[in-house]
Amino acid sequence: MSFQKRMKNVYTLYYLLTLKKSFEGDPKKIKADQNKKIHELMKRAWNIPVYRKKFKQSKTTPNDYHCSEDLVKFPTLSKPELRLWMQKEWDDHPEIHDRVNVLSTSGSSGVPLKTLYTQKEQAFSDANWVRVLSAAGYRPLRGKMYSFQTSHKDPNDKSRDSFIQRFGLMRRKVVSEDYCVGDGIADTIRDINAYKPDMLCFRRNCLVRIAAYSKTHDMPIYRPKLYVPVSEMVDEVTVKLLYETFGDGLIDAYGISEMGSCIYKFPGNDFYYVANDMAVANVYDENNQLADNGRIILTALYKKTYPLINYDVLDIGRSYVKNGLRYFTAIEGRMNDLVKHEDGVESSALMLMRIANHTVGLSQFRFVQKSYHDMEIQMVTDPYNKSKSKEEIEQHFINSVKELYGDEFRIHIAWKDVIEPDKTGKQRCFVCEV
Repeated sequence: MSFQKRMKNVYTLYYLLTLKKSFEGDPKKIKADQNKKIHELMKRAWNIPVYRKKFKQSKTTPNDYHCSEDLVKFPTLSKPELRLWMQKEWDDHPEIHDRVNVLSTSGSSGVPLKTLYTQKEQAFSDANWVRVLSAAGYRPLRGKMYSFQTSHKDPNDKSRDSFIQRFGLMRRKVVSEDYCVGDGIADTIRDINAYKPDMLCFRRNCLVRIAAYSKTHDMPIYRPKLYVPVSEMVDEVTVKLLYETFGDGLIDAYGISEMGSCIYKFPGNDFYYVANDMAVANVYDENNQLADNGRIILTALYKKTYPLINYDVLDIGRSYVKNGLRYFTAIEGRMNDLVKHEDGVESSALMLMRIANHTVGLSQFRFVQKSYHDMEIQMVTDPYNKSKSKEEIEQHFINSVKELYGDEFRIHIAWKDVIEPDKTGKQRCFVCEV
């Protein structure tokens, strides 16, 4: 292991001690700190070829960027651009291979995207996550966490609890989600009940399966003080099911693997904070101008070696600006979840998802576009809410889809015991197979 990688724990401790503990505070000071970091980041970006081209394209220099609003002058960075840049950095600089961390995600496109992190950048991201949990009320030093083993972990890593964990501090139990299927869920529930965690951290689809199994089999499950579904966004149907099963301690964290999480809704709040000391979360309309509702454009203020500036994540959100700071009220879904039409036009699938979000009697749903004229709707009933019959739910969906698209689609209803996640581990609400 290189010296830089050994230093990661030192960097993490430094950031844990220096990061602001709360996302609240004097808006003027928060904005001033963010403004300073934006200017410093753009000065760094000036010396990076992929960004120097964007400076030339926009006819700007680093002196044109002093606040989040200024970033609208700078061209956006697309996922294909980032993929090519990261691969080129990796291929052209073999000397960095033992110094940097590589996080990879398949994404909804199925095409792997490698993201390079220096040890400092990875340490900052890790420390920020601890900061988020602490801000929500979790006590990392004395708390107990029950979480899944991430796909980034080396399966051959046999590392044990650290010295401090053997003394009952920073306790956590890490389990594989491979067992969280079928009747193996019963063993997971029993294990959670025995461990009695303060914090539960799983992928959204796994939490949904645990919750559905608990309800269907009338199997009580321990309610942690806090829980957080990761890797996937939660919809209204999911929130309702999770509240009924795990209680109201939901932390809704939004982020991307390319930079970590940066937008958070804590229990008791009806809005999302932005971590303004580590990110800029702007919202653009269809003309790439600042707006309250539209595409979320992210900038990572802590990634200095491999910057992420004006990254178009293809998610959309609703927000407002108060005292110069942006807050979100909803993050609705990926814009690449598109319904494809025979005339070549594409349209957002969000309206389809909203049909399910306002339907009682469901615990899971998924729309699958099979062809230009065939739409399959997969659904799982809520065993504890029989206020609507299957026939009534089916008719509601069929009528609602017809209101949106007329007679364009033949609707096929598929009732299931459970909707399994994709091979990538994610559980999308809409899948287009055209």
